[in-house]
Amino acid sequence: MGSILLFGYGAIAHAKSKTQPVNIPSELKDTLTVQSITISGNQKTKKRIIYNELLFKRNGKVAKTDFFELVTKSRNNLLNTSLFNFVYIDYKFIENEKIHFHIKVDERWYTWLLPLLEHADRNFSSFLENGDWSRMNYGVYLKQENFRGMNETLKIKFRVGYLNEIEVLFNSAQRNNKLSWGTHLNYVALNQVSYNITGNEAIYIKTSNTFIEQNLGSEIFLRYRHRFVNRHKLMLKYNSFNIKDTLALLNPQYLLNGNTSLNYLSLQYKYNRDLRDSKTYPLKGHMFEGSITRDGLGLIENNINNISVKLFFQQYGRMANRLFYGTNLGVITNSNNNNPFVISNGLGYKEFLNGYEYNVIESNNYAYLKSKILFELVPTKTANINFINLNQFSKLHYAIYLKPFIDVGYVHKENPNPSNTLSNSYLYSYGIGIDLVTYYDKVLSFNYAINKFGYQGFYVHLNLAM
Repeated sequence: MGSILLFGYGAIAHAKSKTQPVNIPSELKDTLTVQSITISGNQKTKKRIIYNELLFKRNGKVAKTDFFELVTKSRNNLLNTSLFNFVYIDYKFIENEKIHFHIKVDERWYTWLLPLLEHADRNFSSFLENGDWSRMNYGVYLKQENFRGMNETLKIKFRVGYLNEIEVLFNSAQRNNKLSWGTHLNYVALNQVSYNITGNEAIYIKTSNTFIEQNLGSEIFLRYRHRFVNRHKLMLKYNSFNIKDTLALLNPQYLLNGNTSLNYLSLQYKYNRDLRDSKTYPLKGHMFEGSITRDGLGLIENNINNISVKLFFQQYGRMANRLFYGTNLGVITNSNNNNPFVISNGLGYKEFLNGYEYNVIESNNYAYLKSKILFELVPTKTANINFINLNQFSKLHYAIYLKPFIDVGYVHKENPNPSNTLSNSYLYSYGIGIDLVTYYDKVLSFNYAINKFGYQGFYVHLNLAM
């Protein structure tokens, strides 16, 4: 029996292409029939969830020239479900015209009931820099992944501290060529908020014995996955914000025109085409994502009317045996230059440039390009932790990459605060970092960056996209 070892983490497995057999026997026919597929190791996951990710099926035909490509893509699909730590695919040729596949999976741990301790800053480096422990959250986090063995997600979260929150989320599985759905309910109450940006930094206000802001979000969405790599999502969301008079006086544009409440509907369409070898730490392939969101549908009382468009593109590839490159392009634009501060898209929240972690940049529109080169310092290794008896944790994979990087960007803002000098200017930074990639989709990054002003800093990130 010949075999292809398909393991652990998609991007790393993809880099380890030497595990593939050198040749398929020449006497095989040009078109092969899949005689049978057996699956093992799936104690909870339904077999149909695994079958759904395969690019071959029982009694189906496989061209000999496409054999390894189909198997490799099937492996990546299985790993990118985040259901398994390791995946192995064995095969056997029968009578020169048939194939038998055996798929073995090592499942992850799916039920998480944990105490919650987290910082509420925009990023971990910002938290380390300000050292403000009043921005800590505490609570209980319940997440049931692979719910019912169907790759569904159920999440319930209770948080207190800087952010007082109740969150409920349900996602049905995104199966190939199938319609799925989900719903999300989120209530947040805060006694400390960022109410303005001055000197390129967020300015906070904190109250005692009362919540200065409360907001409620409720959404329902439909998703359609087509030909494995194309995902469509349509979302309808209700948004409600209520603030104290103090906050409206400090920044009348927080909810616009000194208002203390804001209620509106949002409608969003998102398209994603993902051909990367891994969704967590890709080394090959590309991904495009675009979305258009209309805030304010005119169906309920509101004073917001905005259309936002977001475009993202990522490209990865191999330059040499252990050398890779990656680029990440992002563009965000808004039709309204006078949106409420509470929903403004400043660079420095979800997206930021390396070297500007401590900054928030006023913007209506911005674009950035991040580029990096990756050198595989430590190729993928598998380690057994003998003192842990649970299979889901006793075996892990890890790799270490060295990365020089360069970031550039431009931020546009109509009539910014004169102290916010980063708006309406070109920005850039460069530096070097180390990424530790391991199981359960975790990437720990240590970066040293220098920005356009010569400011140098050491930054720590968990699961940084670029």
